Amino acid sequence: MENLDFGLTYAIPAAAAALSIAAIGYASMTAVGRNPEKVNDIRTVMILAIAFVDALAIIGLIAAIVARFI
Repeated sequence: MENLDFGLTYAIPAAAAALSIAAIGYASMTAVGRNPEKVNDIRTVMILAIAFVDALAIIGLIAAIVARFI
């Protein structure tokens, strides 16, 4: 049962992060398609947004590890 708890504690934030990164990528590609001359600005914002989402996924991993061993 403890392994299931650990798996779900990390799987849910990881799945949410994956869906969020997909949404960020889709929105970025749509924005570049509409306004190609702003590709550098859009890329910068996209990378920053992905970094924030990945930070949340890492926080989810840390929470899963802490919940597993405490």
